[in-house]
Amino acid sequence: MTGAAGEMVTVAEERMATALEYKLSTLSKPERIKLLLEQTAWQRLMDRRNAEPMGDGSIAPMMKNQRAEARLKNRFLELTVAEEIRQAFIAMRDAPVRIQNRTILLNHGELDFSIPADRWEEGMPKSETVGQLQIPFCRIVRNGKDAFWIGVIIPTNYGVVSSFGEGTESYLCIWRNGENTANSLIGKKVKIRDISISGDMVKVSFLNEAGRFHQKEFDCGIANPDPVKINHWTMN
Repeated sequence: MTGAAGEMVTVAEERMATALEYKLSTLSKPERIKLLLEQTAWQRLMDRRNAEPMGDGSIAPMMKNQRAEARLKNRFLELTVAEEIRQAFIAMRDAPVRIQNRTILLNHGELDFSIPADRWEEGMPKSETVGQLQIPFCRIVRNGKDAFWIGVIIPTNYGVVSSFGEGTESYLCIWRNGENTANSLIGKKVKIRDISISGDMVKVSFLNEAGRFHQKEFDCGIANPDPVKINHWTMN
């Protein structure tokens, strides 16, 4: 399994490199230089993050490969989505997220959670990535002087309890001027159809996994106390 996971990393690296080459071909010289500098910064960050331990268990090497592959796939998405969506992700990728009784900053779209001291044992990682901001769903909607960021966070595959129900599904998250003002459970797989805003009200239309149409409205003038909930062993 570790060998197969390693091959998947190689394939993901090749796809990402192809996407980068194509993206560069569409840009002006100043934009190409900017993207190359951004790519270098991304690579350095991911090299550091991928080197973080995943524990000493027999499947740790496979999990490290899966983590690296996921990050390469996310970079591929960054490079291939519409530029408007890419810029929305760039704006949101280090945003604060309310989870449990604390606020945690995303790290290039990844939601990291520190393992509680009373649960940590020698050989274990100090923290785990428990959620990921989904790049294709990132949007920025402006209303006067206010900027609303709308995104979807899903639990990651490494270490997440594979049961159904609350904590294993996607969360629709809204930020107003950088503050996480609303979070709502919306299902395991969704397709965003439309986002509109009127005053303090943000309306999001989407299809759920069964293809049924839903709409949710949020009053972003009032902070919603509901945090993102993720069913993960570090939080149980």
